Amino acid sequence: MKGFPVYVLFFSLIITASCSKAEQAALSVDRNTKQIIFFSDEKEYSREAAYYDALIQLKKDFPEEMENLLVLSSKEEKKYYDEYDVKSGPALIVLYKEKVMVRIDGLTTKEKIILPVSKALDGTN
Repeated sequence: MKGFPVYVLFFSLIITASCSKAEQAALSVDRNTKQIIFFSDEKEYSREAAYYDALIQLKKDFPEEMENLLVLSSKEEKKYYDEYDVKSGPALIVLYKEKVMVRIDGLTTKEKIILPVSKALDGTN
């Protein structure tokens, strides 16, 4: 009987952990706002420097629009890579009303990321 509280605590932790995993599985994309999704490659962070620099600049230029930025890693969110036809990270897409407005992937420059994303967020795309 002395071990009963330990078992209760152990099962409570397992249930709590499994609930948080289930909640993380759902990707919350608001289809009525422009949504930026950054697909990160956990193994190749060095290839993502231009994306990080661009995201920082975009956050300065479009603070409200960048509030809903989603960052996904291939290991955690494989089904979303498939859903948005992203082969591997780094990649970035801008979604609006179920349409991909901008798609950037692979090695690129900060400027080649900022220009199309800025146009999409500004409404000039």
